Amino acid sequence: MQRLTLVVAGDPGQRTGGYLYDARVVNELRAQGWQVSVQGLEGRFPDADAIAEHELDQALGSLPDQARVVLDGLAMGALPEVVARHARRLDITALVHHPLCDESGLNETQRQRFKALELKGLSWVKRIIVTSAFTARRLEQLAATLPAIELAPRHVVEPGVEGAPLNAFDPQNPTPRLLCVATLTERKGHDILVAALASLRDLDWRCDCIGSLDRDPAQVARVQQLIQQNGLQDRVQLRGECSANELNAAYAASDLFVLPSWYEGYGMVVTEALSRGIAVVTTQGGALADTLPQGAGWCLPPGDIDAFSQALRRWCESPRLRQTLRDGAVQARETLNDWPTAGRKFTQALAASLPDGGHFNADWLSLRETLDGKSRSHRLTGLAHDWLERRPGTKRILDLGSGAGSNPRFLAPRLPGPQHWRLVDHDPGLLQQASAPQASIRDAASRPVMLTPQRRHLAPVDADLMDGVDLVTASALCDLVSMQWAKSLVEACRQRQQALLLTLSVSGDWHFLNHGGEAISDAEDAMVLGLFQAHQSRDKGLGAALGGRAPKLLVECLQQAGYRVEQASSPWNLAAGDRHFLPLARALVEGWHEATLAQAPHRKDMLKAWRDQRLAALDNGEVGIYVGHVDIFASPEGEL
Repeated sequence: MQRLTLVVAGDPGQRTGGYLYDARVVNELRAQGWQVSVQGLEGRFPDADAIAEHELDQALGSLPDQARVVLDGLAMGALPEVVARHARRLDITALVHHPLCDESGLNETQRQRFKALELKGLSWVKRIIVTSAFTARRLEQLAATLPAIELAPRHVVEPGVEGAPLNAFDPQNPTPRLLCVATLTERKGHDILVAALASLRDLDWRCDCIGSLDRDPAQVARVQQLIQQNGLQDRVQLRGECSANELNAAYAASDLFVLPSWYEGYGMVVTEALSRGIAVVTTQGGALADTLPQGAGWCLPPGDIDAFSQALRRWCESPRLRQTLRDGAVQARETLNDWPTAGRKFTQALAASLPDGGHFNADWLSLRETLDGKSRSHRLTGLAHDWLERRPGTKRILDLGSGAGSNPRFLAPRLPGPQHWRLVDHDPGLLQQASAPQASIRDAASRPVMLTPQRRHLAPVDADLMDGVDLVTASALCDLVSMQWAKSLVEACRQRQQALLLTLSVSGDWHFLNHGGEAISDAEDAMVLGLFQAHQSRDKGLGAALGGRAPKLLVECLQQAGYRVEQASSPWNLAAGDRHFLPLARALVEGWHEATLAQAPHRKDMLKAWRDQRLAALDNGEVGIYVGHVDIFASPEGEL
């Protein structure tokens, strides 16, 4: 049985988003057979006092060596020295709901202090689990301001939702009910909501605000005063913290959900509302713009009273609009993950190993993206640029197996425009990450790039997949596909006279390097490589995979179809002692071990000893790693 200790600040039973997330994950891990203990710490958090420091030190000190422990970010954020004291002997995971420095009500000195302390603590843990892709990006932004600190690998595990029936809805309801579920603190923006509702006194409506009134007495007094000043005592009710049954009843009775937060690390209550088919009016603060799907409501500028007032007036006055947003919320409901799925992803993040079977998580993709950028062939990228430049109008690019969007991030600034990318992947979470930061992706002339996600499987290679495209791209994909699928792709491209830029296909070769960058010859490494190559040929979802044969076979297939083909080596070279890429090097070894163990389970003792030896050598800076890749650019005959 696997064991885990979760450490949180204060009472674990608190009914706020972060604590509810923790509790649901604990329940799911226990359902999977884990033995999980939860420990709450006394003291002041996050601005930790002496009691808090002692409590965290005692909690970690009481655990045996190699114990798994998850530290909620609120409990560990301001105590990096305590984390550092125990980091080498414990398997510590940080769980970050949102960075401490982004909390409302802090002055600049406090923000900088919390930022430095939290990032220092996060540099000591084995891995970081965040509850949204936004928070993952935000941590990277913050870390970039302190280059001396290297963060542990980040893993995104978004909250799930509990199955709930659609609430009763009548777009003609003469007295619609609004619901806000949020602890009443400055960051949640209740004062903005009340000020907006004050301008709607000529309309008939009711608004219930559910959430603790104990965290920020000054803000509670301010909001109560606004309610009284505007004569809204009979229409806006501050109901405080409610039981689960009372909360479910409030959702069932509501017509519109409102969340005026200045900032959220995810916004679980948004998806809780959508799970019942309730449209949402919220802000663009933090992760909220990512959390609310288009068509299910509106994301407004944080703190904009006029925008909230106008949006709520439009909704109240138009039954047709109410029904349209209701339909959008019902549609969004079908895309939500449940808590068992979140629990499985949390378990995968705790394992922190390479994915198998062709399914990639955002963390592995994030680990490799920087190295991929250094390894890609710039010469072949230039050939793709020149080929596209001769095409009139918008350059239409299809990216197969897009993952988290590394291809458009790397290629778009190096290709002519205007560009319209269609990003195809079967994973909705990765597609959301790939298409979210559109404003930051620009072409070679600094024009914005259009990104359109398309969730589907890569088979069949049909008109829906291939039509309307000039250039087909894929990164780290071709070794996972079958020969039949590859032939179908090449034939579809030939019929449409499309070019292909296929990058970072594994060549089947990897080996360890000494300090001089020379290959280390080792009999056990050779045996493990053979097992790994055999495992690469397993079906990854598109038939028997090509594995390391992919570059050679693809070139032959393209040439037979009349393409002009250029190829270039694009290997990874992870130097011995390079601490920056150590997490990636460790992930590679762990992944090779998993694959070979699946291929030869009867050799588990030998494979475990090999893994442990190689991980120790990596940690001690004794060896590096070489992984062979090949890039391919192919254009219709005569167009290179």
